[in-house]
Amino acid sequence: MGAASKNGKGNHMVTNLDRANWADKAILAFREQTGCDHDDSLGDLLCDLIHWAAVRSFDFDAALDRARHHYAEECDEEKSDRMSEAVRDLIDAFEEQTERARAVIECWEQGDLAGAVHGLELSLDESLAAIAKVKGGAV
Repeated sequence: MGAASKNGKGNHMVTNLDRANWADKAILAFREQTGCDHDDSLGDLLCDLIHWAAVRSFDFDAALDRARHHYAEECDEEKSDRMSEAVRDLIDAFEEQTERARAVIECWEQGDLAGAVHGLELSLDESLAAIAKVKGGAV
């Protein structure tokens, strides 16, 4: 469990999209076996899993509670991973902006204001993109 878990096929980190794709394969196999349609497949599978749990003395409600808890944790982990990446990008952009600002000062001192402004302008686009990523796409 967890976004950082590995799937046993190398170093690929398991994502929630991977988990959804695995579930999709299970639903498709269930539909092939039962002939149920797409709209009914999840409910029918859950119903059959309740029957399965009863026959095998599993506590379905406890398993469902555990699944909901795992789902919430996995969503939180993936959101945290995306935010960490965005923060790293923001720090990188800030460092680049700082270097460009120093270059502006040097160019200014040498009388090349146009070159200084152009270099600063290039780094602004990178900074704005990093800020948007941290804010979830909104600038």
